[in-house]
Amino acid sequence: MGNETVEVKPWIVRLILIVGGLFGAHRLYLKQVPEAFVLFSTLGVVLIGWLYDSFMFKYEVNAYNQLIKQSDDNKEKEKWKNGKLQLAQSKFVEFSFTRFLYSVLYGSYIGLATWLACTVTFGWTDINLIPFICVVALGITAGIYIIGQFGEQSRELSYIWLASFSSMFIMVNNQNRTILQPLFQVRLAQTTVFRAIFLTAIVSTVIGNRSAKIKRRRHTWKHFLFWSSLFMMLVCVILLGCSRKVADKQVTATRPGTFRETTSVGSLLRDRVFDPKKVHSFFEGNPIIEYHSKSDSKSKQPTKNHKNASFWQQVWSGELFDELTGAAHLTKIDWIELTTTFIVDVLRAEARVIDKSSTVEPFKWALWRSYLIHRFSLDPLTSDDRLRAECKKWQKEQKSKRGNEEKDYKILASKQGCSTFQS
Repeated sequence: MGNETVEVKPWIVRLILIVGGLFGAHRLYLKQVPEAFVLFSTLGVVLIGWLYDSFMFKYEVNAYNQLIKQSDDNKEKEKWKNGKLQLAQSKFVEFSFTRFLYSVLYGSYIGLATWLACTVTFGWTDINLIPFICVVALGITAGIYIIGQFGEQSRELSYIWLASFSSMFIMVNNQNRTILQPLFQVRLAQTTVFRAIFLTAIVSTVIGNRSAKIKRRRHTWKHFLFWSSLFMMLVCVILLGCSRKVADKQVTATRPGTFRETTSVGSLLRDRVFDPKKVHSFFEGNPIIEYHSKSDSKSKQPTKNHKNASFWQQVWSGELFDELTGAAHLTKIDWIELTTTFIVDVLRAEARVIDKSSTVEPFKWALWRSYLIHRFSLDPLTSDDRLRAECKKWQKEQKSKRGNEEKDYKILASKQGCSTFQS
């Protein structure tokens, strides 16, 4: 036949695997488009999938070559020969725990990425709006649907979407609502965002498996390009939101009776690469560190400057983006505040080592300080004086108690954290 597919050579797949295996190029060459996209979106499933394919790629090549050896005529004869039996079997798919686990994990991964994009970029800090639930459920649906297309199987997208949205919607608190709240606002009932996404992924996978069929879908490189474009757009939105929330954070260093200097976290990171002496001079002498956002300082200034600014000035400064997305009124996000604090802690710990006022490794000092903030349930942007006071208070409480502290790792960690922070 003129349209027969040529068998692939193992050495060609090996070469493609070495060059572009992390991005799923070898799977794309074997026309395994969903598998290729999963590798692309997870960077080779954090290298583990790439290493697995490095040893097992021969089996994939053999399976592909055996599949293309079957002619269309033989397939049609086999279908007509056992047509009724194959029709009945096509309604049932053997359960696979491995596929089930992949589906739940990947659906949770895409769902968390969608939640993160909405949180840091569009100013939604909790799943308390129906549009937010719809968007996150859509992300979970996309992840589960793609895993469901592996091999010669397929799942119905509508089943997965309805299960995902319904699960997210059910996990809400129906008490204390006004008449309009059921239409516009809901709240999760005693559960965290991560737990809600994970449970939703489980339910959606179970319901989606009810529609599983043995049906080889003809995915092409166009599907891969479309899915990859959507995923890269999601990544860009996350990076844009993180850079706006972390890099634009203002840091003020104050030395009593000396000077007061303010800069941004982004400027500190840039100077750390190109001008380390400038960062050292900023943190020299262990000054008092304060954090605030640009919006805090802008709110104190007249708004006429903002109104008089041209359209392109607002675009360049990011003010227009914040106004359109509502990110200008974004409430505090703890993990972003912790990230900001950790970056600044590492930089000022380096300055302390240079000044020879401390011998603790900067990364270690910043990690212990982050642990103490979590341990004492403090604000991520808390001051050193407050954290030092909490350590002294905790140490006094431990002296009055008698117990076997050698086996209590929580107490030992707190002791080590306080001693490292105060050193």
